[in-house]
Amino acid sequence: MVQKVAVIGAGPSGLTSIKACLDEGLEPTCFESSNDIGGLWRFKKGRREEGRAERTSHFCINLS
Repeated sequence: MVQKVAVIGAGPSGLTSIKACLDEGLEPTCFESSNDIGGLWRFKKGRREEGRAERTSHFCINLS
């Protein structure tokens, strides 16, 4: 029987968790409050969403 896993949020961590679950043969279900993926990294020009942190189109991240 395949184990089911709930993933809360479809931001960078949630998407990584979903991939890890699939790699391990688990059945992930993602619960996201918006209609899009990306979490705080998702940028919509000219549209501020209530309850979300301010963000910019110019993010830089170094993961190494």
